[in-house]
Parts: sequence; C-alpha cells; structure tokens
Amino acid sequence: MHVYRWDLDRTYLDTDIHSVRGLLRTAFESAADKRTLPGAATLMRSLSEQDPSSRTFVLSGSPTQMRTVLREKLALDGVKVERLTLKDNLGNLRRGRFRAVRGQVGYKLPQLLQQRVGLGPAVRETLFGDDSEVDALVYATYAAAISRRIDEATLTRVMETGGAYADAISSAIEALHRVGIADAVEDIFIHLDQGTPPARFAKLGSRVVPVFSWFQAALVLYSRGRLEPGGVGRVARSCASEAGLDDMALAGLAQDAVRRRLLTAGTLRQLVDSHESLSPLRGAVLRALDYLGSAPDIPDDQLDLVGWLRENR
Repeated sequence: MHVYRWDLDRTYLDTDIHSVRGLLRTAFESAADKRTLPGAATLMRSLSEQDPSSRTFVLSGSPTQMRTVLREKLALDGVKVERLTLKDNLGNLRRGRFRAVRGQVGYKLPQLLQQRVGLGPAVRETLFGDDSEVDALVYATYAAAISRRIDEATLTRVMETGGAYADAISSAIEALHRVGIADAVEDIFIHLDQGTPPARFAKLGSRVVPVFSWFQAALVLYSRGRLEPGGVGRVARSCASEAGLDDMALAGLAQDAVRRRLLTAGTLRQLVDSHESLSPLRGAVLRALDYLGSAPDIPDDQLDLVGWLRENR
C-alpha cells in the first residue's frame, strides 16, 4: 500500500486564505462553487487509478464545520479520500488556545505521526502541500522523525519554535514512540502558490520538491514509477484547460523540471515518445530541451529545520 497525503487550501482547492473576505466567502461556499487548482483533481484520480491499493489521506487546517461541504466537493471531483482530518478551531477558541487557531506545526505534526501508527515500514508515502504556510517544514520534520534522522529533542525544538502547545508536543512524542522506524517518505511536493524561490527550501532536504504546477509533479511521479504516461497526459491536459497553458508553457515547465534535476532529460524524452496523449507536446518539449540552460548547484542534504522555520515563519 502507498499513502498519498494532501493538504486542501492552496494545494487542492483554489481558496483565498489571505484575506478576511476570502475566508468568509470560503465558509459559505457550496461544494459546486469551490474551485479546484489546475490539475489537482486529475492528478489525485490518476494516482488512485494506477494503484487501486493506494490510500489518499487529507489533513487540512479547514474547520471541522466544513466536513460535509468538503466531502461533497471531493465527490463532485470524482476523488475518493480514505480519511479527511480537519481542525477543531471552535474547540481551540473555547479553550483559549489562540495560537492553535492559526498555527499548523502543533496541529499537523501530531496528526501525521498518529496516522502513521500501525503502518509497517513497507508502506511508502508521497506528500502534497503548498508554500502558503509551513507545509514543507511540517512534512520534512515528519519524514525525518519517522526515519529517526532527527531525535526527540530536535522534534521538540521545531514544535516549540512553531508555537505548539506543550500537550501537542507530548502527543507528537508519544505517537513517535509507537511508530516503527521507516524511511517511508519518497517525495514532498510543494506547490509554489506564493512564488517562493525553490532554493529557499534547500535546508529542508532533497525530499522537498517545489513545483510551479501539478504537471511538474506528474513528471516526477512518472520518473518514480508512480504514474503512467497516460496519467501524465491527463494531468497535462487538465493544466492546459484549467490554467490556460499552451504547449509552449507546458514545455517550459518540463524544461524547468529537468534544469532543476527533478527528472532527467532522457526520462522526459522517453515519456513524450511513449504515449499518444503526449505527442502534441513532443515538438515543444524537445525544442525546450535543446535550449536547456545549466543546472543549478544542488546543496548537500543537510537538514536545518529550526533554522528554516526561524527564517520563514
């Protein structure tokens, strides 16, 4: 079994979380009114179709009161979610836990660790988030913790720096004790919704894969054997129609993925030659590869979780 873990706002849903007006509109939108980010639903469906034994878990900071409408939205998109975990913000307000209303580190890390309990070391994971908040930091910490590349003291420092309450830290540590050691996280895809420079994620390790479009994630997942060429083609068409991208724009995204060493030029050439759904892109992609610039230096994979959080919180 493979587990795909998704955030919702700015990762799957095109939600305005940066203004009071946007948050209010989100709270009263019907399922039919909610918009999906280009390619997200197609990518989620394609991954499930390729591997029917996989499971999709959603962990979101959206309030629990939105469960019904979010379930309806996912059903409208034809997406099957095994588990939908939402945030009890009303409960946080009642208990005076005001930091927890906005904070994500103290909410998501314990949840991720608790959901890992009972999964054996053979169960691998792929995680999806965005750069609107601290998904990259949370996911990288989770991956490092379950593989024991960081110890309890480091996990505690990350959570304290992220404003977590003491009971949330205790809950995370307790869950970690019950999780078997597993280098289980393959990729952490971060949708660059805010246009954050990809290099800014270097301190979080090589598992973090910043992408400008879910089409780029589909390319990487093909290179991992997680997505077939037809699935990549469907995601490409979805991004084209939903985001207004033409063949040259998609080819530019593919070129950028190769330049940043998310996949090799050879793998990309093999992909566009392997399925008829991608044949319209072939000429543009090959021309883009001919003009490929030099690849950026890749820093050593040295985690600095607390340092990253202090710089970016």
